[in-house]
Amino acid sequence: MDALARREHSFFELRKKLKDKYPEAEESQIQFVLQRLRSQNLQSDARFTENFIRYRKSKGFGFYHIKNDLLGRGVGRDLIDDMLNIRDDDWIELATSLVNRRGALLGAFSFGSSEYHKLARLLKSRGFPSAVSSEILKAYIFEHGEKG
Repeated sequence: MDALARREHSFFELRKKLKDKYPEAEESQIQFVLQRLRSQNLQSDARFTENFIRYRKSKGFGFYHIKNDLLGRGVGRDLIDDMLNIRDDDWIELATSLVNRRGALLGAFSFGSSEYHKLARLLKSRGFPSAVSSEILKAYIFEHGEKG
């Protein structure tokens, strides 16, 4: 309950925390406690996933980064697929915001320049789909002009 009072946790995360905190406990005891929390709606992977996606988007992370983080936290693929959509318009808005912030520091640049590749790597590391990255970078170059 203490862990859930601070933030939402996935079933997998809570199971790991309980095993770490109570190594002498039997798996059946841990499963009983976790199932009880679920039945009382105190633990919900759906609620955790929804909150996690919203939080990670607010921090500027893209589809693939968020998806991999959720998989690493033991959230099922079906639940992720239900709540996280690669075609969501948010990815374009988030990538545009990130490129505008970072691009302002770099100034005008051209396609294929080191600045272009730097921003492309940033978008990839943040988990944005390559199609979104290309579209955003082209728009940025068009809007801000190329350096010659």
